[in-house]
Amino acid sequence: MASMTGKQIKERLERDLGFEANRARLLTEAAASVEISTYWERKGLGKQNEQTYTALAKAALVSGLAGRQKLSDMVFKVAASNPKSVDLTEVVIEISAIVLEHQKTLNLSRNRASCVNAHLNVLEPDRSLPQVYSPFLSAAELKKMVASSNSLLKTDITTAKEFSKWIKDVHDLLSQVSIGEQVEERDIDPEDSMGKKGLISRKAISTYLKQWELFAIEKLGPNFSIQVKEDDASPLTGRLNNLEDGASRTWTTMLGDITQARTSAIFQKRASAVTDWVTLTTALKNITNYDLELNGRTLKIQLTTNTSEETIIQFVKAMKAQFLVYSGKGLFNVSLQNSGSAITVSIANAIKTDLKKIEEILLQLK
Repeated sequence: MASMTGKQIKERLERDLGFEANRARLLTEAAASVEISTYWERKGLGKQNEQTYTALAKAALVSGLAGRQKLSDMVFKVAASNPKSVDLTEVVIEISAIVLEHQKTLNLSRNRASCVNAHLNVLEPDRSLPQVYSPFLSAAELKKMVASSNSLLKTDITTAKEFSKWIKDVHDLLSQVSIGEQVEERDIDPEDSMGKKGLISRKAISTYLKQWELFAIEKLGPNFSIQVKEDDASPLTGRLNNLEDGASRTWTTMLGDITQARTSAIFQKRASAVTDWVTLTTALKNITNYDLELNGRTLKIQLTTNTSEETIIQFVKAMKAQFLVYSGKGLFNVSLQNSGSAITVSIANAIKTDLKKIEEILLQLK
């Protein structure tokens, strides 16, 4: 049976957490790359090298709008020379559906890391603990918490009972330093709580405890004769083990997953965002720049080809609204993007009569 100090346990858990986060990233990227390569070739888009599939996987796994935009740009660039007629917007949407499960794995990893790091931070009495929590604690309270942190680091742990108690004591310290009336009033989102200077709401604290206990016992429990059953392990552990065993989906399974993902309201919203971005990006490639003169001043206009009169009318309304709050000095700048069209107009020291003239010019240029 092992004998470790609290400091040794903390350092070991820090290393294991970093290793797990890196493992999650590499395994999901590798699996997504293999599946994207299968999809790409089955779609008749031509064979690409391994580096290209890896780059597509990395782009697809980036969360949020930025990730979808990056994937879209890359798909259109890689597939630009393909002679086969394929809806590339559809390709972007379907690749997003394919990597959805891998994004869930990464989200599990990030969530677990946030919960565990919160506990590890209170075991840094000379750095993270005072830096994060001093604004919310009195000098006396902070001194007491620092003393508790130092005590936990010096504690000798030999038995399973002592290890379990140490885990609980670390969590109790986190609870004491992070929960107060001001935290409750702010009602911090559980998933965003560590973004709020380390404070955690009462609603989220039980989740932090569960993740902390699971992680510590999974990584170091066997050192203290604590058996970790497969059913008791974190869902993340099971996902990573499956990926490490080389589990990858067949083409048939991927098609089923794509179909199922499309029924999700959240995914439909993402797909709509992809379509809007692709439409706008395509339009912006067909934009024309005009440098004109209006009463001795330079009038700059950017206009996509085939801009409709309806879009120009909407732009004029926006321009008039902008003029209401314009000071009359400096650059007057107005932009509008609508249904794949884009208009931008800028002129220095604009006056009211300029608006009508700009409208007439736009109608002539459309």
